[in-house]
Amino acid sequence: MTRSDVARAAGVSPAVVSYVLNNGPRPVAARTRERVLAAIDQLGYRPNAIASALRGGSTQTIGLLTPNRSNPFYGSLAEEIERTLTEQGYLTLTASTYGYRSSEERLLRTFVDRQTDGLIITSGVSLSGAALAGVDQSVLVLEERPDSSLSTVSMDDESDAARAVDHLQVHGHDLIGCIVGPPYVSADGLRLAGWRGQQRRTGRPASDGLVALADAGEEGGYQAAGLLLSEHGRPWAVYGRRPTALFVASDVQAFGALHACWELGLSVPDDVALVSMGGTRAARFTIPPLTTMRQDTEYLARIACAHLLEDIRHPGTPPARVRLTGNLVVGHTCGCSP
Repeated sequence: MTRSDVARAAGVSPAVVSYVLNNGPRPVAARTRERVLAAIDQLGYRPNAIASALRGGSTQTIGLLTPNRSNPFYGSLAEEIERTLTEQGYLTLTASTYGYRSSEERLLRTFVDRQTDGLIITSGVSLSGAALAGVDQSVLVLEERPDSSLSTVSMDDESDAARAVDHLQVHGHDLIGCIVGPPYVSADGLRLAGWRGQQRRTGRPASDGLVALADAGEEGGYQAAGLLLSEHGRPWAVYGRRPTALFVASDVQAFGALHACWELGLSVPDDVALVSMGGTRAARFTIPPLTTMRQDTEYLARIACAHLLEDIRHPGTPPARVRLTGNLVVGHTCGCSP
């Protein structure tokens, strides 16, 4: 069914049907409006939302590029972004790169070709400034990019990591291992810098012998914890003992690290204390519950969406530069009393 079919059934012009559907720009008499609405109901007419949006210069869609929604942090963040945009009348199109750089530009072009109104690029996606420079849509990046002209909303990963390590130091730990993702991922590089800086500021060991680079999932954390805590691990060769604590750059890696501790017969926190980052909902259900630096995905999503929509609605708005801090959620893995 088309708008012309509705017009014929109601005995009006297609323009009048348009005025009824769009509540303007011209007024329609009450009885005429009732005839048009009755015809729409009788014929089962549904307006072409895409065509209407394109005529208005907007598709009411936002593209979200994320590393992996199976990661609880990114899954929660994507959920909050989608909820926030839905409240504002926008549809969210989400694509996951799974850490493959080769797929990032291809997915970016897909969003561009679909004429989304804007793009949100989450931390962990390594698109270069050159790749984003040719994009006409409004773009917001959820990580700090000091040299970029794009709007950025980021967590203060380096400072948050340092505060997490400080909490372990307060418990008396000096030999603190670090499990972190690949440093080319911005957030992981900053978290590694936070661990190293806090250790050095307090005169504690911060050598590469205490660092294990891990894949982003549980398996990565499991393998990395084994490298640092087993009797054949690198810390034994350098320091003659295993670390008494671990700073883990994400909750999901910490899940794997906890399993490795269990397999090695190490009690958490008595033999090995542990603090992670993320503050995901699953963190309080581990045994024992994780102590984690919570980075509020709901607040992050709302701030990011507000700035992106401001840029969409008011082109030429100066780029946003927002940095948020996390808060430590104390569980039992750090050594604090239940």
